[in-house]
Amino acid sequence: MNRRAGFTLVELLVVAGIFAALFGLMLNGFRPDASGQVRRDAQSLVSAILAAQSRAIGNPAGAGLILEPAGAARAVATVSAADMLPLIMGTCTGGVPPSNRSATTANVTISPSNAASEELGSGYRIQFGRSASGQAAARWMDFSGGATVSFRTASGQNAQNTIWPERGAGLPVLIARYPSKGETLVDLAKTVAIDLGSSGIGDGADFAAAWSDLSGKGAIGLTFDSVGGLDAVMQQVGTGNATATHPLSPVYLLVAPRKEVEAGTALASQQAVWVVIHPQTGRVSVSSNVPQTDTDATALRAARAKARAQAVIGK
Repeated sequence: MNRRAGFTLVELLVVAGIFAALFGLMLNGFRPDASGQVRRDAQSLVSAILAAQSRAIGNPAGAGLILEPAGAARAVATVSAADMLPLIMGTCTGGVPPSNRSATTANVTISPSNAASEELGSGYRIQFGRSASGQAAARWMDFSGGATVSFRTASGQNAQNTIWPERGAGLPVLIARYPSKGETLVDLAKTVAIDLGSSGIGDGADFAAAWSDLSGKGAIGLTFDSVGGLDAVMQQVGTGNATATHPLSPVYLLVAPRKEVEAGTALASQQAVWVVIHPQTGRVSVSSNVPQTDTDATALRAARAKARAQAVIGK
């Protein structure tokens, strides 16, 4: 009886077909899921935000995050902790109250007790302590140039609801300073980035050019106060030109495929995800992007409004 050696051509083709199918399945298993990666990185960003809020609670200096783009680009690939310097303590020896009690600004002279006078230029908010008559400024005010105090008029401070303290002998003050970049908290995947061109404050009447688009404005800071609320959004952090605003409207951060961020088309992406911070409550929500056909301000506002309304994922 003759025993057949080897395999027939048909058998070899069947085995080759099986191996090809298995290899294809293996490739599909290792193929990056772009949409899934964007969502995972968005959730990592949310975790970093919530951790910053947690660090801020009970800390007079607060806590925060730094979003630093690569060079002058709009794409952010890393999120770092904001190293908050201790509050400057000192005394105010003049300038308050202003001669016109309805004024919203005043020039003051500050004598710091735990910092050099030059460091006053890095302050961005100030709070007055009690005066000899027992009066106190109930809320933080803006502070700039080491000498100018301003009401936060955008958030409703005015002469009717904000008390200028009475001048006392050495009126105590606390001054918060701009942070510096700390340790890296989140490294986004190489295929994912935060789009600063689509990120910013507001989607309604308060949609202002200075803060609605954060691209080209250097490192962006997000700082939280001692009760976990979003205290400030900052531009040009780490430079001598840093500025801050106290947001009343939600802050929107768009996480999207990096190639779409760099091309300026992230608003049209079905894979993009919005991370929305509600400043007064500190609540953070995550929403899928509703793709827009345009990339102008109208499209941006529409995308943000839909993100705020749906909040379909997350917290």
